[in-house]
Amino acid sequence: KSIPDARANEIKKLCGVAGDIFDLPSKYFTNPSFERATIPEIQQLLGVTSATNQTYKPFPPVLFPGLKEDKSLKTVFGNWELLARILKASLRGVTSLHQGSSGGGAHTNSLKWSVCQITPGLIAWAAAIFLLSLDTEFSSSGLGKKSNISYKNLFYNYKKVLVAKWTTRHIVSIVADINRYVFKAVKGPTFNSADQEDHTDAIDRALAALDMDSDSDDQ
Repeated sequence: KSIPDARANEIKKLCGVAGDIFDLPSKYFTNPSFERATIPEIQQLLGVTSATNQTYKPFPPVLFPGLKEDKSLKTVFGNWELLARILKASLRGVTSLHQGSSGGGAHTNSLKWSVCQITPGLIAWAAAIFLLSLDTEFSSSGLGKKSNISYKNLFYNYKKVLVAKWTTRHIVSIVADINRYVFKAVKGPTFNSADQEDHTDAIDRALAALDMDSDSDDQ
């Protein structure tokens, strides 16, 4: 299968369990013609003000604990359980969300891709808001067909932040929680899992742009 086909199948699979992931009625996600933009709970998660004003934030409330945006971004990705549910469904199979064990069998993505711990790229992928947006189709360019959201830019910006902050207390705690949820493994991030991702000097520019360089310690 081509990469776009595989990506489309993965998103379709997740849409089938998105109601469980977000604790919302499944029809919001399984019906391609459903107008998600009109749902107040989804507007709240995305931080949009109305169905007609779909201005998306680079760091929407859904990424923060209690949906409370923190402009300093010190608590970004703190709503880790939603991210963990997305990753567990993708890596361990959709049935794993309803099983006491990690679930999955011989054909899970975690085995196919040899993934046994969370990386910055995986969290960044789960954090891109494709399940909540208006879009039902995703082009190879990474641009949402209806929303015009650049999922590619969201992904790379999130990944840059995660790689740069990978050893801070906040991110270490989040990664340990997600690893425990997805793999039943109690471990935080390792240097290796960050090193597997691309490091570029764009990280510094991204941090400056996001006003995160003031976050000098591990809060």
